[in-house]
Formats: sequence, C-alpha cells, structure tokens
Amino acid sequence: MKFSVEKKEQYTIFSLNEENLNSLLAPLLKSEFIILRNEGQHNLIFDLSEVKFVDSSGLSAILTATRLWKDFGSFVITG
Repeated sequence: MKFSVEKKEQYTIFSLNEENLNSLLAPLLKSEFIILRNEGQHNLIFDLSEVKFVDSSGLSAILTATRLWKDFGSFVITG
C-alpha cells in the first residue's frame, strides 16, 4: 500500500496514494489507523484525492477510523 503521513502540530494528514481502496488494502489501512491512534494523533485528515474507487471493505476501514477517533479527537475525510 502506498501512502504518506504528514504530522503537523495540531493534526496529521494521511494520504492514500492508490487508485483503489479495496479488500486488498483495507486490512492494511485499518492497521495504519490503529497505529496512528495509538501514537496519540488526535486529529486525523484522511486524504482520498488520488482514490477513484472504494469497495465495501474500504468503506469498512473508513468506518473503523471514525469509531477510533469518535471520542478521541477528530477524523476528517477530504479529496
């Protein structure tokens, strides 16, 4: 999975550099979200500007992130 993480003082930007967010990538993405949450990244911006297709597994990964950040900080989807 190709991605970049840019950590700022107030927030972190996670950019997925793939065209498809599907069942092959979803488990890896969930793992990355858990790692960022455990590192204490309170405000996450998830950049999907390069993504053209998301299947149900990809949507599940995104929903996992919303649950992880629900009472912890903020989770924003962009792109």
